[in-house]
Amino acid sequence: MILIFQRVLANYRLPIFKKLNEEIGVVLCLGKTGPKNTFLFKTKPDFDHIKIKDFYPIATKEMLVIQDVFTPIFKYKPEIVIIEFALSIISNWFFLFLKPFFKYKIILWSHGYNRKRGFNPKISLSDKLRRYWMNKADAIILYSYNSKKLIEPFVLKREKIFVAPNTLDTKRLVRIRDDLEKSGKGTIRREINFKKKYNLIYLGRLLKEKEPDRLLDVFKIVSRKLKSIELHFVGDGPLYSKLLEKSVGLNVRFWVSVSDDIFLGKLLFSSDLMVLPGYMGLSVVHSFCFDCPVATQIQGKQGPFHSPEIEYLINGKTGFLVEYGNNDKMAGVVSNYLLSSENVKDKFKNNIRKMIEDKCSIENMIDGFKKAIDFCQKAKN
Repeated sequence: MILIFQRVLANYRLPIFKKLNEEIGVVLCLGKTGPKNTFLFKTKPDFDHIKIKDFYPIATKEMLVIQDVFTPIFKYKPEIVIIEFALSIISNWFFLFLKPFFKYKIILWSHGYNRKRGFNPKISLSDKLRRYWMNKADAIILYSYNSKKLIEPFVLKREKIFVAPNTLDTKRLVRIRDDLEKSGKGTIRREINFKKKYNLIYLGRLLKEKEPDRLLDVFKIVSRKLKSIELHFVGDGPLYSKLLEKSVGLNVRFWVSVSDDIFLGKLLFSSDLMVLPGYMGLSVVHSFCFDCPVATQIQGKQGPFHSPEIEYLINGKTGFLVEYGNNDKMAGVVSNYLLSSENVKDKFKNNIRKMIEDKCSIENMIDGFKKAIDFCQKAKN
């Protein structure tokens, strides 16, 4: 048996764990309560899973947790355990303690390092501990190939490092896109009351690190040149009231949080460009599934500290990477794309579809897990 341990089951992870369960029999071990203050949409699995006790010593620290890993280990005596690797998950240390007695293999699944601070085991105590864990583990699954390049020099057996490109259920989202395409963009736009010629979209939490306020500044500049344009904010968060006040007099619409995949697909399918000035995560995949290119700022020393999914954004091919802090440059990039020919936009669309198929499909993510599991099963004790 193969067990995978998680603090919480976010809705976007449901299809990943379901496929792992159906295709290779991985059983999800999930915290009974989960963190109280998480912004994630929690969901209930409709496949084989195990609920385990969990304890959060500090309510505001959603990564600081002790889980009852003993019960499933003693009961099922797994061949392999896949753990959500974070130093703050205290109960992960129990896996190392129990390993000599139960002879299971340990697979770590994580970013591999803190993306804000980088990875420097020579100086950082946290990174020394990460290096220790990575060398003790039987296999490592990372979110991206860039992470693998960074981590490899510090791992003695580099062949045990695998990549499961972080993504969404692209197969399902693309099916929704194909259905929308049959109706046509004009029809869908009328259905959801998109009245302007050009439509920009922001998908994500309204957080300081995502810089939605900068987007309003950029939009003001773009609006001076293009009159028939509207900006759509999809998401909620602490900056909502501030943004609402700042957007007075502009063609801006707030949709708040949208959890329905079909309606969200309509918003993305009807938009010309997603603009996320700050921290970017899986929203880039969501946007790509509906043929919508993405513009953001290049990561520098002060940020934005993008998630690994930034690898899917190729400047001039699937979207745009703009110099940090240059609102005029960002506005120029946005305007130029909106005014570009249909031939140019079709090239972006084709590049995006190829990216979804070749790099960030759900099949590629599952394949990364399969390779790590196969490696452990073939390895000698």
